[in-house]
Amino acid sequence: MSTSTLPGDRAGSSSLRDLVARALTPRGVFGMALAATIATWIMLLIGGTVNPTGSSLACDWSPSDLLFPTCNGAAFPEMKGGVLFEHGHRLWGWLVGIFTTATLIGAWAGRDIAPNTRWMALGAFFLVLAQGALGGLTVVLGLNPYVSTGHLVVGYSFLATMVVLTWRLAPSRRATPTLGTTLPRGTLTALTLLALGQIVLGGVIRHFGAGFACGADPIGCSGQGLWPALGLGKLHMAHRLLGYLVAVLVLVFAWRARRSALAAGRTPIAALALLPIALVLAQVGLGLLTVMTREVIVVAFHTAFGGLLLANLVALRTGFGPLGDQTRAAAPAKGARA
Repeated sequence: MSTSTLPGDRAGSSSLRDLVARALTPRGVFGMALAATIATWIMLLIGGTVNPTGSSLACDWSPSDLLFPTCNGAAFPEMKGGVLFEHGHRLWGWLVGIFTTATLIGAWAGRDIAPNTRWMALGAFFLVLAQGALGGLTVVLGLNPYVSTGHLVVGYSFLATMVVLTWRLAPSRRATPTLGTTLPRGTLTALTLLALGQIVLGGVIRHFGAGFACGADPIGCSGQGLWPALGLGKLHMAHRLLGYLVAVLVLVFAWRARRSALAAGRTPIAALALLPIALVLAQVGLGLLTVMTREVIVVAFHTAFGGLLLANLVALRTGFGPLGDQTRAAAPAKGARA
């Protein structure tokens, strides 16, 4: 499908579209997507403080809060206590929504953007709406653990989507994002999915009350070894043991990915492959510190570093595809598929 025959390209809408395209230049749209990605990670960091501080129910919620968040009837209440954490998280999430909406408008207004990239921008928009709605449902349903875990999973999935979308909207790659050489990336895909599974399990232990089921024991579970008798203890240790497995796999395959990228002449991607190594070691350390200290700031950074690791693995996998090929030929103007 040609990028010039998308819905909305008719003469009746061309003047408005041209106006939006002039306001949101290729660099501007890319900047909006990048801002949304960075703001999403900060949102995860802020969100990691809400549950540990007992602030999840500090504000009520209604569907109108998707347009602009309020807290107990006030748009800007006194920011102290639980309101500071819960409403601060909502306000930052609203900012993420603004960046995402601007990215969507720019993606659909630009005439040199591949069709699948536009649909990905639309998908990201609905993901951020779903994230806000699930956040509201956690309040309405009194912190239902299944809904709360879903809220966390959608947040991380949105971050992963924005990483790929930002790369696709880079001015040099937006028209033909599939032009270039793809390196083997099946292992990176599996590793990324495993990291996401570990994040899901982390959400489960938090929202089902297993986060501190093993006390402050950094090795086993309160003297019961690596596999305790109690169900919550088993759930906690499953998360911890899977975390160690993910760490080992990341160390091995990130280093192998680095060597493959260097052999293919993708030096920036080879440098990117070093980040998961540092992040997974930091994540394991933060997880153990969370158990031993129970400090809110440690819990928050443990949550946020999980997001950084996932985003980095998604970026590394993307870099192994055509979007990471700096030696590709000049992109043709029309006829490319995304």
